[in-house]
Amino acid sequence: MSDPREADYDAFFGVIRVSGVSAALLVSEALTTTVSAMASLPEAAAEPTLHEALDAARLAPVAAPGLTPDAPAQQRWMHGHRLFFALTQAAIVGLQDALAAPSARSCGPGAQATHVFLRASAAAMRLTASFPPSDYQRTVRPSMTPPQHPATGFSGLWSADHRVLITRLRAWGAMHRAICADSCMIRRRIFDAVDEVYGAHIGVCERFVGDGPSLLGGSENSMATLGELARRRRGLL
Repeated sequence: MSDPREADYDAFFGVIRVSGVSAALLVSEALTTTVSAMASLPEAAAEPTLHEALDAARLAPVAAPGLTPDAPAQQRWMHGHRLFFALTQAAIVGLQDALAAPSARSCGPGAQATHVFLRASAAAMRLTASFPPSDYQRTVRPSMTPPQHPATGFSGLWSADHRVLITRLRAWGAMHRAICADSCMIRRRIFDAVDEVYGAHIGVCERFVGDGPSLLGGSENSMATLGELARRRRGLL
């Protein structure tokens, strides 16, 4: 049975999950459309990793309408999260490829692509927050809380993609430790990319919430909570 919080999270962002379709097809469709939506923003010019992600997936940009510079904050929030989800799914596919490869290739193409997708997901998060904090307080945050949104404690930890990414990172980290030296360059790159993702998340929190509590609750200081979460995730590798 699916987790009702994960179902609620998907419904909020308009995500529909299907089975019986190849991972490659899902990632290609999701990446091309979500990158095209956000890459048209002026701020995207400073985020080359978005196009590096398309290159890693052997995809070309699509000529589709993207967000305009005056796109409302809620649109940036929704489309930016969808891009983040697609890149997270791409990172999962890369890790699954690395896990399925012979041990000698655990640092091969799949792991290298994962590094690119994780860095691009950090860029997606920065673009998602490219609007004034006042707009977050006025429109975005209320949309995720009662009475506009019935569920309480809304959080990225409700994301099914995040849950699966953590399990794959843990599995790859365990396999990699058994066969490769700590000085392995691809391990360091993935480690740094995970740091960048959580750093971007902390940056969004600092921009919009500061030292106040998150919607999830559990702590009066959301920055401290995210910092602790980042430290735990580093332990996976």
